[in-house]
Amino acid sequence: MKKLRLVALLSIPLLLFSCGATMKHTWSKEGFSGKKFEKILVIGASRNLASRTTFENTTVQRLAENGIKAENSLSVIPPVQDLNEISEERIVKAVKDGGYDGVIVASLLDINTKDVVQSGTPVYGPMYAGRGYYGYGYGRYVYRSYNYMYTPDYYREQKTFVVETRLFDANAESVEQALVWSGQSNITDPSSFETGAASYAKTLVKSLLKYKVVL
Repeated sequence: MKKLRLVALLSIPLLLFSCGATMKHTWSKEGFSGKKFEKILVIGASRNLASRTTFENTTVQRLAENGIKAENSLSVIPPVQDLNEISEERIVKAVKDGGYDGVIVASLLDINTKDVVQSGTPVYGPMYAGRGYYGYGYGRYVYRSYNYMYTPDYYREQKTFVVETRLFDANAESVEQALVWSGQSNITDPSSFETGAASYAKTLVKSLLKYKVVL
């Protein structure tokens, strides 16, 4: 098998956060109708150890719950800050030596930023006695004494992260034939690394199973 060009993906930091129920955009290799992989290596292509660990472990766990064997890549491909510490050959060898016939790689493709107007949010505030409700009984006062007040509009920066996951058939005869499926999600205004990574992993596995990419 020719070398799979996975090392290039490791040069991109990975931010994984919550997203929708399924991947927004998906692609499958022509003629590919799913495969029963014997053992899948899950790689979060990131220098951020927290997001990588959470994504990989959650993906492995979710696949296992559905009878699909997969493993975390951290022991196979240790985290590195300098890509000179790891080579494409080393990655391919790790996949071969580990007996993996499938490889899942998740990476960040792009970050889009724009300014948006944040509308004022309603805040409940008490009615003053001088505004017409003085002298009413407590029942009506409770019922009528709260009204809407709004905070002013303001501008804020909105970030949208484009995250892609690719599935490779490690037993393919060539690099061109190795990629069998990919999915992309646009994630707007993410929150935390760990919570988002777990949510994204669940979305990924749900899509792989729903569309019978892995059997």
